[in-house]
Amino acid sequence: MWRNKQGSFTAFAVMLFSAMLILVFALLAIVGKMAIFAGAEDFGRLWGTSILAEFDLNLKDRYGLFAFYGEPSMIEDKLKEYVDFTFDSKKYIAYDNIKCSLDNYLLTDTGILKNQIIEIMALGSKPHAISGRQKEKGQSNESGPNNAYGERWISARWILDSLPSGMLNDTGNIYGIAEQIKEGAVFRELVGSSMVNQYIFRFFHHNRSDDGLGETYFKNEIEYMICGKPDDRKARENVRSKLVVLRNLLNLAYLYSSAEKKEIAMAAAIALTPGPEAPLTQGVLLELWAFAEAENDMELLYDDKQVPLLKQDQNWALTLENVLGQGTSNEKGKMDTTIEGEKTDDNRRGNPNYISPPVLEGIDYEGYLQILINMVPERTRLLRIMDLIQINMKYLYCDYFLLSDYYTGLHFSMEVNGRVHQFEENYERKSVEK
Repeated sequence: MWRNKQGSFTAFAVMLFSAMLILVFALLAIVGKMAIFAGAEDFGRLWGTSILAEFDLNLKDRYGLFAFYGEPSMIEDKLKEYVDFTFDSKKYIAYDNIKCSLDNYLLTDTGILKNQIIEIMALGSKPHAISGRQKEKGQSNESGPNNAYGERWISARWILDSLPSGMLNDTGNIYGIAEQIKEGAVFRELVGSSMVNQYIFRFFHHNRSDDGLGETYFKNEIEYMICGKPDDRKARENVRSKLVVLRNLLNLAYLYSSAEKKEIAMAAAIALTPGPEAPLTQGVLLELWAFAEAENDMELLYDDKQVPLLKQDQNWALTLENVLGQGTSNEKGKMDTTIEGEKTDDNRRGNPNYISPPVLEGIDYEGYLQILINMVPERTRLLRIMDLIQINMKYLYCDYFLLSDYYTGLHFSMEVNGRVHQFEENYERKSVEK
């Protein structure tokens, strides 16, 4: 009987030991699977980060943008190389079905570009000249590269058709801006605090800027953003016309508010057309006077002088005699033809054939551009930013450069030992409030 009990105990002990071994092996298998899955997750993030690390240095240095070149099949091949290098010698790991999607990370998505711009400005990034291969100038006569800087254009359809903006024709309402100014809107209210606008004036040229940004295809880049004309001369002239219209409207408002100048215009009108036509002639003379003052304002702005939004007597330059060709002096009696202590250069300093008002104050050419650019819809501004980046990168860096080939993140999946792992990596930070 004792032996039967001993045999039963031995059998029970063997069964218990076997169960414990099975449990240990099961735990080891579970732990092994967990370790493999955890390793796959860790390595997956590392592989995604490695793809992000291949960002274009010229985009980053010149425009502060982080984006990598690629397409899904290319990125899948790179990921497969990383996976093979990591797992190929480990026979206990089976992996397959690497799939990549870049659809939600196009740099040409205006929302993505705006997020990067917000981060760029928050971090205080500054532009550096484009490096890398410098193209031979004069390769495409359709784009006018043989012309002097500031006189270039693009006419080649294959270039224009590839621009992200699709040549949108959005500008803004000059008359609406003039009304806001007449109703008391100040400069700060007119330009707003948009980081997109701040980015534009930090990273792009305008006609009067000299800020060490390095070579660009167009000189009048901000003018292009305002009017969308891929031609230096036309962009400059279009923006000049807008400013003349704005200044004309504001100057006319001043003239109608000045009893003295209305009397001067009426006296001239009576002399020209005595009788009931005099008030109509007065209106014509006031319009001519306001327009001539606007043209004079533009010469001041192109000579880096300042012009106030709403003028007062001390800011007015032209007499009616000037306008009618009966005199050439301003109200102080002097024509301002040079800049004291500086050499006049028509290409840089402008043509100084203007009449200077008694008091020079207000905002400069860049300030007026800030008002005009704020009139352009934000989406259009962002798309035209993309246009200029693509044009400059194509011109200075790579013939076949297209922003639509660049991405700011990726989503990919892969199967490891029967489990599908999903990964998402991008450059965005969450430290900046929109």
